[in-house]
Amino acid sequence: MENVKPLGHRPLIEYPWAGEIDRLLNSAIGSNPQYRAFLFDAVVSLAYIDATAGLERSIERCDNVMDDYNAHLGFINLCSPCYTTGIWQYQKAAKPESGALGKLSSEIILKFVEHFSANFVSVSVIGGSDYADAVIQHTSGLKILAEVKSAPLMTYPLLINAKEANAVTHHQKLVMTSSQLRVCETALYLHDGKVIPLGKVGSENWPFKGFVDFVLDDSKQSDMAKHLQTWMMARDTYKDKNRQNKYYYLTNACGSPPAEAKKNHGWPQKEVISDGKTSAGMDRTDDIKKGIYQTLKIGVKHKQHVEYRTAIISNLPAYRHGVDYVEPLVPMLWGFEEDLEELAGKQAIPRNKLRYAFDYIITLEDPLLRGLDI
Repeated sequence: MENVKPLGHRPLIEYPWAGEIDRLLNSAIGSNPQYRAFLFDAVVSLAYIDATAGLERSIERCDNVMDDYNAHLGFINLCSPCYTTGIWQYQKAAKPESGALGKLSSEIILKFVEHFSANFVSVSVIGGSDYADAVIQHTSGLKILAEVKSAPLMTYPLLINAKEANAVTHHQKLVMTSSQLRVCETALYLHDGKVIPLGKVGSENWPFKGFVDFVLDDSKQSDMAKHLQTWMMARDTYKDKNRQNKYYYLTNACGSPPAEAKKNHGWPQKEVISDGKTSAGMDRTDDIKKGIYQTLKIGVKHKQHVEYRTAIISNLPAYRHGVDYVEPLVPMLWGFEEDLEELAGKQAIPRNKLRYAFDYIITLEDPLLRGLDI
């Protein structure tokens, strides 16, 4: 029998801050299913901060941030602290290289999956364009070969306290070096007027350690509950495309701001806040199509192996496009012409030789598991 090649590695094993994510996910909040999708967004935001080269070149002074900070850097084209005061302030998003984005998001969601199931013996990152992204060994003996398609619902911006901000005016770029940035105090802005201190840029395992220390602090549990409520409101407004809710324009794939932003706030004419390529979870239609094709391809490769299953793994299901692009294929079965038999006078394929287009959709919310015990 052909086996999965033992080429994989544990999620995030290559990153020096992986232990901080283990510490987070082993905590009371990290073990709470309600918090998983929100914490995924927070961790991805920290990873974006860590992976963005030349971070200091994207920082702008902002007079609307919290008292202890004076500058802002975000991952959508809208300054969130300004937006919460009613101002549509354009600020070009900072982003890691696209290749780094995909790898980070994929390995982070696999780290979450590794933690949330007692019945997953191991979760390994495989990668490669012609095969699965990951393999999960299940206690039942099943081997789940998975395609990963994940993206945050919201990204959280970085706030900085920098003396260099005193030399420029509101939403002008700071002129500073990387060494000057390393001594600056920072915080994660949670889109609700509250922050989580992250410490100095040059401190140990920045920016992850400061965030995890905050989450594990018993005195901060009510703050975390409020941050979760904000995230849940954003999720609901994303699902419903409710532009009347203020959090809509802080979610990914929200598109362009309303006309008033251009008319009254000087928003650049052709700029969006966040385009459809950043759709949350597996909601980008191109990703849905590629993901389902890949599970079909994996299924074909292992059609003779009864212990193999296929899955799409993501942080969130296709909330906007699931009805049109995913649900019609959930009950679909496929087979090969060579397996046709004469059954009751008709040509048919026995059920045990038919496979689903995808067996599971493993997500942090609303997964499709078909009875799989996790």
